[in-house]
Amino acid sequence: MSGKIKVVSLMNELLFGGDENRLLSMSRAIDKTRFDHRVMTIKRPDAEFDARFGTMRGHYAAAGIEVDDLGEGYPNAHVRPGDPVLVLNRATMLARTMNHFSRYVRRHRIDVIDAHLGPGNLVGVATGKMTRTPVAVTTYHAEPWEPRWLWRRVHASVLRNATVVITDSEACADTLRSFMDRPSAAISVITNGLDPPSSSRSRAEMRRSLGLPDGPAVRVIGQVATLLPTKGQMVLLDAAKIILNETSDVAFLIVGFPRDPAYRDALVRRAEELGIQERVRIVCYPGPIGDVWKAIDIHTHPTLLDSLPQAIMEAMSLGLPSVVTPIAGIPTMIEDDHTGLIVRPSDPGDLARALLRLLSDAPSAQRLGAAASQRFRERYTTEIMTRSLEDLFARMAGA
Repeated sequence: MSGKIKVVSLMNELLFGGDENRLLSMSRAIDKTRFDHRVMTIKRPDAEFDARFGTMRGHYAAAGIEVDDLGEGYPNAHVRPGDPVLVLNRATMLARTMNHFSRYVRRHRIDVIDAHLGPGNLVGVATGKMTRTPVAVTTYHAEPWEPRWLWRRVHASVLRNATVVITDSEACADTLRSFMDRPSAAISVITNGLDPPSSSRSRAEMRRSLGLPDGPAVRVIGQVATLLPTKGQMVLLDAAKIILNETSDVAFLIVGFPRDPAYRDALVRRAEELGIQERVRIVCYPGPIGDVWKAIDIHTHPTLLDSLPQAIMEAMSLGLPSVVTPIAGIPTMIEDDHTGLIVRPSDPGDLARALLRLLSDAPSAQRLGAAASQRFRERYTTEIMTRSLEDLFARMAGA
């Protein structure tokens, strides 16, 4: 093959999330002397949707990464659940999207389709079959959607018909093999990678901006994750109540955009029910994530469903101690009492005890943070991830 390898990364939309950050990191670091890399979304920018759920389009633009789109909107945004129009709109949009994307792939002579998450996976694999282009599918879960009988058939078939399935941990790879039942696509485990988040804002400035207590003795326990029930924010609130019964020199910061605004409202109500609303901030922050980390002393991620969370990597890169749950690939990142602390899922008492330990034992917190930083440099940098993806794309294009 002569010339650059042409790779197009396809994603439904650019919400705030781990895979969106993974793609951003790769797009910044990919070797532009070897690869002609493009980023495309199925959805076009939409002011109402982006304001409600957040978008990373500005972050891509700030990094000099052009994002094209297939022009689709949100025709089902105001359709009632169960309305037959939902199915009709989805089928029409899928057919139109596949047609537009296949024309794009042929016109630009794309060598590799790099398809990300649900709709991106589906459109990418279908287009790959139509255009005889190899497809790498990136996914982290076999998360169901309704109706289940259709999901079980369609999602498994999409994964089986990819050229390669990319995921970020061996635990998730095992889950995907079982889900596919008759796996024909190769599964490639490529861990996430990132650059340590940075910020031009001071710690005091960010604490004031986020509405946190400003006293020098106050330490902030923070979770940075999409607001979803599976991320364990409710568990953190229950643990916060226990901690605040023991000490007052602590505040809690929960940062993320909701997939369902009702869940954010439920978190706010729970904090009020517990009587801890004055010591808890639940915010959506659209700016650089490094700004948020400036305000945090101890990181926690009591997730119930995950793969290899980027938030944990960000905390590791900054030398912050983390308290996490042993879900999927997380134990490969956080080794209990070495690079962090591991607690039982859905157990506020266990989470509170671990966080209180770090609050009361500064040398242990510093030791864990330093070990986490060392492990980050050895395993989870942007450079390591991007070189692995480049090698994979080159092999696919050559084959």
